[in-house]
Amino acid sequence: MDTELITRVKEQLGSNLVCPDPGTRRKLKHKATRHAFSEMVKLNGVDSGELFDSIHLCFEENSLKRPYHDWYHTCCVVEGTIQGLRHYLKGNLSDLSATEQKEVNSTILAAAFHDVGHTGVKEPDIVNISRSIMIAHRFLVNAGIQGNGSSAVAVDIPFLLETLQSTQYPFKREPLNEYQAILRDADLLQILEPTWFDDLYINMYQEFLEGTPTLGFQQFCLNEMDFIKSAKFFSQWFRDEMHHAFQNTAVPRVEKAYSAVCS
Repeated sequence: MDTELITRVKEQLGSNLVCPDPGTRRKLKHKATRHAFSEMVKLNGVDSGELFDSIHLCFEENSLKRPYHDWYHTCCVVEGTIQGLRHYLKGNLSDLSATEQKEVNSTILAAAFHDVGHTGVKEPDIVNISRSIMIAHRFLVNAGIQGNGSSAVAVDIPFLLETLQSTQYPFKREPLNEYQAILRDADLLQILEPTWFDDLYINMYQEFLEGTPTLGFQQFCLNEMDFIKSAKFFSQWFRDEMHHAFQNTAVPRVEKAYSAVCS
């Protein structure tokens, strides 16, 4: 990794574009996500905050210490998914039907487990998805969250696992429903976080180097710009709430990063 070049680009972008203290942001993200998770996930006889902590522990126990696909990325996706669900449900969170609550629980849990055990780019993503599904299913069974017939009813495990599988990349198909669309879209929006440069241009780049050691930073910046500009989104949440920020924040960020590395 050309750390001198990356540092120069980061300095050229300046503190108005690059987060000066990503470590603090990561801690705040964990806290905010735990709070949102506790509010949205409702399972009979289960403390949602404690469940979040248990999932975090499970993630770390199965972690392969990926620079980008880490717990912080998971928190970003979970929080984004919750934002999307709130928009989809029109804020009516206290009077959900049993079916709606089950779908909400299942989608948020899918977001929480979607990258557990992720290898980076060392293996095809179908391997990562299969590992995540296996770990998620084992966790849910061991926690007594087994869907229909469980005392902790309000999770549809097949729905959960199919929603998780919809994040497999390269994407094989369009999302089948709004829940899959929300999770898919949330998985692509870390570029909007204040920590975007460290997340993508250091951590993600480091993962790509494991698969392609000869990948230069300038080429990576070009690839990232092309990826962001051609990204497809499917949820009503994105169209109503995120499209403007994506076009006016995400796209300029990748353009400026590429311009800086070329200068």
